[in-house]
Amino acid sequence: MKRTFRTIGIIATMGIMIVSAYLLGTTQAETIIEVQTVTETKEVIPDGYIPLHDNIVDMDTVIDFSATEYGLQLYFEDGSGYFWER
Repeated sequence: MKRTFRTIGIIATMGIMIVSAYLLGTTQAETIIEVQTVTETKEVIPDGYIPLHDNIVDMDTVIDFSATEYGLQLYFEDGSGYFWER
């Protein structure tokens, strides 16, 4: 008799736990959706792209340099050079 009550109690407890888990799993909170708009525009520059203006030196063409207390002399592949004064 005692064993029967214990079995019934275990089955009832498991049933209550299963029903509670189901109800807890199906309950959903209210979802709040925020819409944000982007107004900033950014310029996309591909990798490896370097715009060569008049004030930019392509360092890939530099073959040698010499530095002194007065400035820096760069020597290019085509024989020309560039001097930066301090």
